Amino acid sequence: MDGFTVLYGKDNTRHVLTDAVDELSWSSGRDEIARSATVRLRNATGMRVAGMLMCFSQQIKGPLTNAKNQFFHGPIIKYEENEFTNAWEIETREIGWYLAKNKGTRPYLKGEAGAELQRYIKTTGVDFRCPKLGFNLDERYGTMYHSDLILDVLQKAYERSGYRYHVDVVRTDQSFYLEVKREGTNSRVPIFIPDQMESSTAGYSIEDTYTVVTAEKYKDDKLASSVTKTNAGAVKSMGRMEEIIEVEEDETPATVAAQRLKALSVPKQIKKITVKHEDHTLSGLRAGWLVLIKTDHVSKWIVESAESSFSNGMYTVQLVLERREA
Repeated sequence: MDGFTVLYGKDNTRHVLTDAVDELSWSSGRDEIARSATVRLRNATGMRVAGMLMCFSQQIKGPLTNAKNQFFHGPIIKYEENEFTNAWEIETREIGWYLAKNKGTRPYLKGEAGAELQRYIKTTGVDFRCPKLGFNLDERYGTMYHSDLILDVLQKAYERSGYRYHVDVVRTDQSFYLEVKREGTNSRVPIFIPDQMESSTAGYSIEDTYTVVTAEKYKDDKLASSVTKTNAGAVKSMGRMEEIIEVEEDETPATVAAQRLKALSVPKQIKKITVKHEDHTLSGLRAGWLVLIKTDHVSKWIVESAESSFSNGMYTVQLVLERREA
């Protein structure tokens, strides 16, 4: 595996697993707090739950195990060893998975949503960074997992702005931090061509389409105002599908309803492709990335889910994509 290595770490112990790897795959999905990886090994020893799986690919010049080459880092959550063949199957999650294993007691967020989310998660001891999300919160949550709180705030951001966000792990020389990133802002943008594709399908979906949007504002748990916007043409052609959004005190229901209706009342163009490539700089390709497909023209797509594997110097990536117009 030139330009690619897999390590196992527990406490101060490090083992190189690269030569023992039979199969390695990793995946990500929209609205998931952490990516997953599965590795099948032969003749391995000393694996333990909560030990760390670390995967590197040659993305920059220099030592392969430089932090900037790492594309996966997370705990082993489950393993099984075949007692006759000494084959291992190991399941891991990205380090952010621990946010889904710890709860907060009735967290209170008051202020700009991104700043408040960052402030609160940092109180748990996690280096967590979030940009401004463009709206204010004044909400007392119930006791819940930190991951659920993050996903709730990011869903509210999507409902107001139309932009989706995901949580990424950023490695440093000594540690790591978690960072909220807007979809489509990846610095490395893959360009795939038909010659790289093993399969490709295209179509449309109305699973996430709404032809009516109602924005409601509450004060002291009572409905203060409500505005409903309807796309009559879309209702006639696709049927009545209503989304109800609760807005904050400083937001105007009519503005929010109009903005969201414009974005939600059209069918979503989708594509599924399986791609093979040899580019190590794309090992971190994940849900939320922007990718380009070049045929007789170049089209933009957002990755909804990605399943990747690496074998014999070749990456195989299965992508579910959503069309990005702008």
